[in-house]
Amino acid sequence: MASASALAAGKVIMAGILLQCAAIVVETGGQEKRVTLFYRWMAGCAGGLMLGPALAAPQWTVSKPYPDNPLQVASLDGEATVGRSRFPVMLELACRADSPPLRMSLHVSDQLGGWDVRPFEGPGGLGERRKLKLGMAGLCRGTDSHFAGWYEADGRFVFEWPSQGEFFAWQSATHKELLVTIDGASRKHGKLEARFTLPPSSQAALAVALPCMGKK
Repeated sequence: MASASALAAGKVIMAGILLQCAAIVVETGGQEKRVTLFYRWMAGCAGGLMLGPALAAPQWTVSKPYPDNPLQVASLDGEATVGRSRFPVMLELACRADSPPLRMSLHVSDQLGGWDVRPFEGPGGLGERRKLKLGMAGLCRGTDSHFAGWYEADGRFVFEWPSQGEFFAWQSATHKELLVTIDGASRKHGKLEARFTLPPSSQAALAVALPCMGKK
């Protein structure tokens, strides 16, 4: 979800583009030039419209998936790399205050350029014997966790693990990219590395996580 300040900045820039285009159209004579400048004006408008979302900072999205249920979820979009391939992914924090601990999950497409998720699925999956790594770009600290895996109804695959919310303390002005790294089922598959640029403020996510932090 775009922040108000980012959207406002996009609107200001777009307005500037529109004013410049309008001034050119008014000041330039000749029908042919007017037609040409009209298309340039249209292109400028389209560029301004696209620029607004591009300026938007990442934001945590908070939801309550089920009515009459205390479960709260905070989600953040990111990108995963497998070799040279890139894929959109989503990170979720889930807390039910009466049923801790805090749970983190990585949601990925099941089409990961040949990176096989099936060995991680269900009871007996590789995550019961291996650990994924959660860390922050530029920092040596991190946590290792066993994890579970399953398919969602829409075909996406989910990696889930318990968390104490340590990464909230890692974030700073210079360290704001959260990393989730999972080794492939075999060496030929390499690593899946997911990256998430944390918003300047994590208050929304922290409010979701706090009731479950420090509990097991």
